[in-house]
Amino acid sequence: MISLHRQQGLATIPTVIALTILVLAIGVGITSLSLSESFVTLGQDYSTRALFYAEAGAKDALMRVTRKKNYVCSTADCYTINMVSNGCSTNDGCAKVTVSSGIGSIADPKIITSTGQVKTSVRKVQVNVVFDTAMFGEIATASWQELTN
Repeated sequence: MISLHRQQGLATIPTVIALTILVLAIGVGITSLSLSESFVTLGQDYSTRALFYAEAGAKDALMRVTRKKNYVCSTADCYTINMVSNGCSTNDGCAKVTVSSGIGSIADPKIITSTGQVKTSVRKVQVNVVFDTAMFGEIATASWQELTN
């Protein structure tokens, strides 16, 4: 009778090992899935903030153009705005702005290009500004678009 009890105990060891491996496999799968979802969510957050920073840079340039209609800053990324402390030097949050030398007519609009960057996420916004010549040179239209290239 003693040998019969030993055989029953040996049968449970493979079952326990199989269940342990199954539980570990499920745990690793769930952990890797949640980790990849976290990375995707973080990337989306960076992209959204980069677009927000690009729009803020464009609004800043639009204010400069509103105050001084012949404002020009046509070199690439001629001025930067730190959106967080040292954001432009660390790429944690920066807007880089360019303002064309256009006169603001329909044929030659003043073009504002703003690039927002958060880590590796970069988004660009362009604003075409046309002044109304009949109404003291006020801004008649400002068309906004996101650049995808």
